[in-house]
Amino acid sequence: MEWLRRHRLLVGVLAAVAVLALAAAAWYLASPLFIDEAVDEAFPFDLPAAADIPSMDPDEMAAAMDAAMQQVDEAFVAGLPPAQQADLEERLMALSAAMPDHEMTEPPLVADWTLVAEGRFQNADDFHQGEGRAAIFQQGEARVLRFEAFRVTNGPDLHVLLVENIAGASHDTLGAIVDLGSLKGNVGNQNYDIPDDVDLTRYAGVMIYCQPFHVVFATASFGGR
Repeated sequence: MEWLRRHRLLVGVLAAVAVLALAAAAWYLASPLFIDEAVDEAFPFDLPAAADIPSMDPDEMAAAMDAAMQQVDEAFVAGLPPAQQADLEERLMALSAAMPDHEMTEPPLVADWTLVAEGRFQNADDFHQGEGRAAIFQQGEARVLRFEAFRVTNGPDLHVLLVENIAGASHDTLGAIVDLGSLKGNVGNQNYDIPDDVDLTRYAGVMIYCQPFHVVFATASFGGR
């Protein structure tokens, strides 16, 4: 009968829509496990490229050099990947060569950016794995959480959390939490600003946490906290 044929056709269409919706949801949840999202952020301060320095006037050069000397310290330079160390050195040496009154033989190491805490990422389990360095730097009131040589198993909607209980396995067992936002990439160097009102003494470390499934992917404990 015609009504039965139409009913069966409607049921078939609805079933196809449901299958497509389930497939889309499955792809959203599972695809990050197999796709890396790489980032490579420099430390958050500006320094002119070597090729741009000859066109700068003396005041601009002096301002750039002063800014660099206020923000580069030994811990920061040591934590950079080799390629970024070389790039930083090239820029500083080019800037120094263009400024006779700022001669130097190596990049300046000034402690305005202070290393406050650091730790190494550890696997949450055999499937959720992480590696690299987590470090908090401070300059005045500004605090930055920086990941270096970082890699973690990818997943859906991963967030960067400062947590009171680094051994917690679920949201309810982490104690005090500060959510610093979505993970920018599961591979590479990256920076996260820490709000001024956060009391760092309350937090034992940093955690990469999957919000939809409440799963810990990796942790880094700040020694002695």
